[in-house]
Amino acid sequence: MKYLILILVCLFIQSCSDCTNVYFTENDKTWFTNYNVGDKIIFKSQLNDYDTIFITNKVIKEPKGECNPFVSEFDKDFVRIDYEIKKDTFKLVKDYFVQIGANENLKDASPVIRLLNMEYSNSRDKLPTPKTSELNVDWKNVYTFDKGNCPYTNLNGKFGIIEFQWDKIYGLVSYKNESGEKWILLKKE
Repeated sequence: MKYLILILVCLFIQSCSDCTNVYFTENDKTWFTNYNVGDKIIFKSQLNDYDTIFITNKVIKEPKGECNPFVSEFDKDFVRIDYEIKKDTFKLVKDYFVQIGANENLKDASPVIRLLNMEYSNSRDKLPTPKTSELNVDWKNVYTFDKGNCPYTNLNGKFGIIEFQWDKIYGLVSYKNESGEKWILLKKE
């Protein structure tokens, strides 16, 4: 009988709680609109090594006002993009590439970006200052993520990535390993 009363109280609390929908800002959308399932992104290093990133999945969750009051009173926009990377002739990693959820406390949300063994996480809620790239003048809003602002490294083994650069329009534009080899975006198909 106690359990039945507890269940009824929980159902009552859940039905009485308000659920707030939280939507992406236009700025938030720039983190994920540049990639779609089936995209193939090709990078070339100064040593003529080629890497190819394949976008394999894109999950989009739009708010519908369905909250679990025991978890949160917010139903948020959310996107996750999965990728697979092929370095030269063999496949290395299947993982998520970008995930972002709308933020109810800030004007703009901050993404989580994962590339090989490095992850930038929005846990600090502070993005690096964007700059125009020295590699391509079209890349005007480039964020540089490195070991100084990426709290998680060596996630999928030791790949030696020490830095990657992300442009808000073009997405991933370059990355560098600890031996100085740097891959630069060649083209997107």
